[in-house]
Amino acid sequence: MKKIAPGTIALLLLLAPLPARPAGLQAAPASKAAVPAQVATPETSQADNLAFEEAARFVSGLPCESETLRRLQDTKEWKSYAEAIGKSWNDLETRRLKPMRVWAAAELGDSRAVTRTLFYPFGGPDFLNAFLLYPDAETFVLGGLEPVGRMPDFRTIRPAQAAAYLQTLNGALWDYFNKSYFITKNMNATLSGDKLDGVLPILCMFLKRTGNAIVSIKRCEFLDNGELMEMDFYARKRRRVQPYGVRIDFLTENGIRPRVLYYFSADLSDGPFNPKSKFHRFMASLPFETAFVKSASYLMHYSFFSSIRNLLLDKSSWILEDDTGIPYRYFPPEAWEARLYGEYTKPIELFRGVEQADLKKAYADPASVRALPFHLGYHWSTNKDSLLYFHKKPAAAPEIR
Repeated sequence: MKKIAPGTIALLLLLAPLPARPAGLQAAPASKAAVPAQVATPETSQADNLAFEEAARFVSGLPCESETLRRLQDTKEWKSYAEAIGKSWNDLETRRLKPMRVWAAAELGDSRAVTRTLFYPFGGPDFLNAFLLYPDAETFVLGGLEPVGRMPDFRTIRPAQAAAYLQTLNGALWDYFNKSYFITKNMNATLSGDKLDGVLPILCMFLKRTGNAIVSIKRCEFLDNGELMEMDFYARKRRRVQPYGVRIDFLTENGIRPRVLYYFSADLSDGPFNPKSKFHRFMASLPFETAFVKSASYLMHYSFFSSIRNLLLDKSSWILEDDTGIPYRYFPPEAWEARLYGEYTKPIELFRGVEQADLKKAYADPASVRALPFHLGYHWSTNKDSLLYFHKKPAAAPEIR
């Protein structure tokens, strides 16, 4: 893995254009909102942004540059944590990441070629799968119920506090490493303590472990009209109310222009997420070509998640999902081309009552089903997984009378 030196990040921060605007808040452009040109703000100092990068390396089990963090990395607790994370990651690479990378390059080329923005609702902090499937996307938009939280300032933390934090973080990752998804109930229990208060360190760990360098981190909130406001990460130290989020600008290996990862803490049920709500207005105005849905608790099978279901169907040119996403019946063949991968089996016991007879029938024809060489989803104990890949057909030309 190629390392991007802190000096390179500092130079990019210094060269980034800083537009004149009121201090504290920044409105994202109405179109192409996810990729503004600037990567730093007057409020977030270069030192803070470099500290984010160093903290991300620390929680990823990777060597740090700063003297303070190098001292913490000399402790047996950090060394044990780094060894455990490294072992889990190497195992994950062999079992899932490598075959997924090969499969996605072979099977998703048509959508990858046009996808600038990927929307991954219900994904929580699962940047890893999104990045592996669509590594050339410029912007990733993730959503979940979990809070954003913060990155501890490891420059001032005591060794015992750092050890406790790393132990909690390792526990929060257990479900993901072993089952390929985060369990909201378990995440909420882990994130409710005083050691790990949100998903930000997990997002940063996935960014670092996939070879990226963090350039800057900002807070995000919404105006009533859906306009996205970005601000210094440390601004307004008050309790955040959904929807809100975080923006992380990052550089890929050999990258020059920063890419963008958004995570929004938001409830996507029809009550808080409807055409008049802030987050819905934002997403309705955001151009995204592809949606990815997995391990989504079959929520869009129910009437009270119709707004997010309709938004994905209306705006997406491509949808990649497992059977927990939008039901198969919403993809009529006259409007959508479908490719099926893996094997359909009835939902696990926790989600009884959402079987799809039409999808089961479609999978019964072996000629129409392709292999899925990796596990991804709720059937981790049997590896009987399914992925559905849909492409919206161009609208038929109007008949000339």
